[in-house]
Amino acid sequence: MTPLRVVLFSGGRGAGTIVEALLADPRVSLTIAINGYDDGASTGEVRRFLGDALGPSDFRKSGGRVAAALGTVPAAALELLDLRLPVDCPEAEARRLLAAIGSPEPAWNPWSATLLRLAGSVEPLWRQRVAESLARFEAERVATGRAFAFGDCAIGNLVFAGLFLGTSRRFNEAVAAYADLLRLPPGLIEDVTDGQNAFLAAVDVEGALLASEAAIVDARQRNRVSDIFLLDGPVPPAIARASRAEVEAWLAAHAVTPRLNPTVGTRVREAGLIVFAPGTQHSSLFPSYLTQGLGEAVAENQRALKLLVTNLHPDAEIAGSHAVDIVHRALHYLRRRGALDIPTPCLITHSLINAPRPAAGGEAYVAPGPVDQLADPRQAWISDFEAGSTGHHDGTKVLQPFLTELLGRPERPRVALLLENTRSAASVLQTLLELVRADVMALPLDLAVFHAAATPIDAAAQARLPFPVTRLPEGAPGPAFTEAAAAGRADVVAFFDSSGMYQGEDLVRLLAQVPIGTPAAIWGSRRLSVRDMHASYRSRYQRAPWWLGFASYVGSHVLGLLYLLLYGRHVSDTLSGVRVVARRYLDDLAVPIGHPLADHALLAAVLGDQAELRELPVRFYGLPATQARRTTVAEGLGGLWLTIRLRVRSWTRRRKADPEVVGRPRLAAR
Repeated sequence: MTPLRVVLFSGGRGAGTIVEALLADPRVSLTIAINGYDDGASTGEVRRFLGDALGPSDFRKSGGRVAAALGTVPAAALELLDLRLPVDCPEAEARRLLAAIGSPEPAWNPWSATLLRLAGSVEPLWRQRVAESLARFEAERVATGRAFAFGDCAIGNLVFAGLFLGTSRRFNEAVAAYADLLRLPPGLIEDVTDGQNAFLAAVDVEGALLASEAAIVDARQRNRVSDIFLLDGPVPPAIARASRAEVEAWLAAHAVTPRLNPTVGTRVREAGLIVFAPGTQHSSLFPSYLTQGLGEAVAENQRALKLLVTNLHPDAEIAGSHAVDIVHRALHYLRRRGALDIPTPCLITHSLINAPRPAAGGEAYVAPGPVDQLADPRQAWISDFEAGSTGHHDGTKVLQPFLTELLGRPERPRVALLLENTRSAASVLQTLLELVRADVMALPLDLAVFHAAATPIDAAAQARLPFPVTRLPEGAPGPAFTEAAAAGRADVVAFFDSSGMYQGEDLVRLLAQVPIGTPAAIWGSRRLSVRDMHASYRSRYQRAPWWLGFASYVGSHVLGLLYLLLYGRHVSDTLSGVRVVARRYLDDLAVPIGHPLADHALLAAVLGDQAELRELPVRFYGLPATQARRTTVAEGLGGLWLTIRLRVRSWTRRRKADPEVVGRPRLAAR
C-alpha cells in the first residue's frame, strides 16, 4: 500500500500529540516543517555567536519528541541533549563539563554527576559523535575569540551548532545531521525555508515594536500582535527606541522573504494531508506561512485535505483573539499579506476549532468566535479536541475522521453478525437464506454469523452457505459474541432479531452502508415504515387494554425524543432489532451485549462520541408475545433511566477530566 504523505507545519512542541498520532500509523509518511526564527535564551546566544544561523531550539525539541515516540535512541541520549548547563556556569567550568562527555572523569559536583551518568548510559560511538560536535564548537569559539554565555544553555543546541559548523555553515544540512544523530528517517524533520538566516519582529496593535521573537512570546506582556516581519538582521537598540515612522521605515527597508525549502515544496505538492498545527502562532507558525512559494505549493495541490487546528488556550501573543481570528490571520500570511490572490478552499479545507468547556477556575480557552464569518462555515469543525484536561490536543480526535477518509476503511471490512431472539434452528436458517437471496456476498465485506439456537442448523445447508456460521452457548451468547468478534478482529458488529419480525434482506441494505463513508452506527427504523408500525400495533394490542398500546406508542416516542434532548440527535426507533455498529463501541459498554438495555448503552456510546448515526427504514411484522420477545414497560422505564444516567455520568466525568471518557477518540462534529 502506498503510504499517505502528510506534511505538518509545527513549532517545537505545540503539536506533540498530533505528531505522535501520525507517527503511530505505519501507513503515514510524515514530514514536519519547522522554522528557525527562535531567538530566546540559549538559542539566541547560539545565533548571536554564530552570526549567520537560524535557531536550533525548535528542531532539537521536535526531534527529541519524535525520537522518543519512535524509540530510535535511548531516553538517556535525549535527556543529555536537553540537559542545560547550570545557570551560573563560568566558562572554564562549562568547558570541563562538555569535555567530560567525550572522555568521562569522576564526578566533581552533583551537576557533573548527572551529566556523566547520562553520558555513560549511551553507546560509545553515539557519545563520540556528540563529543566531536561539541569539540568543533569549542574550536570555533577559541579561533574567533568571541565570548559565549554558557549559563542555562541546552547541550543539544551546542551540538547543533557544532553540526552547523561541520556542514560548512549550511543550516538545512545541519538539520539533517541532527536528525541523523537521533537516527530519524531522512526528510522527517525539515526547515520550512532554504536555510536563509532571518530574524523575526512584530508590531502590536498600538504600533509598539516587539523587536525579537522572544519579545513576541513574552508571557508577561500579553501582546496583541498587529503584524510580523522577517528581517535581514536583528533590530538595533536604537530602532527599538525610535519613533513609529522611523520603525516602519526601517522594517520596510530590512524585510526579507525567505524561499521555500525545495524538499518541503515537493512534499507539500505530493501530500494527501497538510496540517497547520496549533502553537505559538506569531512565532512558530505564521512566520512559516510567509515563506516564498509555500502558499503557491499548498494551492497547487488540489487533492489534499488541508487542516488548520486552532489553539485550545490563548498564548501571550494571541491574547484576546478567538479561533476565527487565527484562521483569518493564517490565510493572511499564506497569501503573503495579500500579495497572492488564492481562494480559501485552496489553502484550508477544514478549520478545527475547539469547543470550550465550562469555566471551572482553570486556564481560559480560546473562544470559537463568529464562525459564520469564515469563507465557508461548513468547513468549521467544532468539537472537544482536548485530551482530558491536559491543555493539549488529543491527536486521535483531531486526525481520526480525516485519516479514515484518506486511508479508507479496510478493503473488505470484517463484520460479525449476532442473530438474536432465535426461536429455533429453522428461524436461524431462514434468516441466513434471506441474506443469501439478498446477495449479501456481493457486498465488499467479509461476514461471519453467530447464533445461540437451542439446536444446530442443518449441517448440509450450513455447508452450502457462503459465510461461516458459529453456534454460541445458549446461556450467555452476548459476552461470547463480544469475545468472538474481538478475536476475529471484526471492524463492525451487527445485531438482527431473527424471531421472524424482521426480514434479512433489510439487514443487507444496512450492511451495504458500511463501506460508504465512515458511519459509526446504522440503525434500522421501524418508524420510517409507518404502515408496518400501524399494522403491528393493531395486531399486538387488539385484545389488550387500550392503555397498554398507548403506553407502548408514547413510550417509544419519548425514548427517541430523550436522545434529542440529551445528545441533540433524534433517534426514531431506539428499540430496533436491526443494528450495525463499529466494534470499538463494545469496549467498556455500560451493560453487556444481550442485556435488555444494551441498545441504549450502544446509542449512548455512539451519540456521546458525536459520531455519525444513520437510520434506514426496515420492514416489520408484529408477532404476538407468545412467538417473539417484547420490550416490557419496566424495560422501557429502565431504558429512560439508563440513558439519563449515562449522559449525566459523561458530563460528570468530563467535568472531572476523566481521561477514560474525555480522551476517548471521537469524530469531529460540524
